[in-house]
Amino acid sequence: MIEKVFLAAILIFFILAFAVRNIKTYLATKQSIKGKSVKLSLSILLSTIIYVLILSRISFLNPHWILELHLPFAETFRIAGLVLVSIGFLFGIFALIAMQNSWRIGIKYDQKTDLVTSGIYRFSRNPYFFSYDVLIFGYILIFPSLLLMGLLVGLSITFHLMILEEEQYLSNSHGNEYIAYQKRVSRYITFFNV
Repeated sequence: MIEKVFLAAILIFFILAFAVRNIKTYLATKQSIKGKSVKLSLSILLSTIIYVLILSRISFLNPHWILELHLPFAETFRIAGLVLVSIGFLFGIFALIAMQNSWRIGIKYDQKTDLVTSGIYRFSRNPYFFSYDVLIFGYILIFPSLLLMGLLVGLSITFHLMILEEEQYLSNSHGNEYIAYQKRVSRYITFFNV
């Protein structure tokens, strides 16, 4: 029971932290922070479905409804999943905090923001996307669902395409500063940053 409360609380807090960051940035900048693209709309739809399925599975959903597998070494996967959920959660919170008022949902071509390269952004150029993938993969290790895995693969591809578009935008917007940052820090995770 404690584990289910922990898993539900982490996911709900992750969602709320995202919402709070959006509201705080909107109030600070007094302008819309949400870009418009098919990829962004698809990512929001897939994320919402994943959230609903995981929260439903934690509370009442029968494992068969989400094509959950019975795997050998399930306890090992569950423990690894709990670790990844925790790491993904912390990584995401640090990413939201570090972005401050440069946070945007998608690309806002009419707004120029500061290039954030400090905090968690010293280790990943896209720590929020990375944290989301790690967090949800952790839940999948706990609830090994073919449906959730398929949704995460689709979402990860969508995120990657969004990242590629954002890299082009940041390169055009910040020029050499962003190019130097790209050389120092990996797209997803940098293990050794000198």
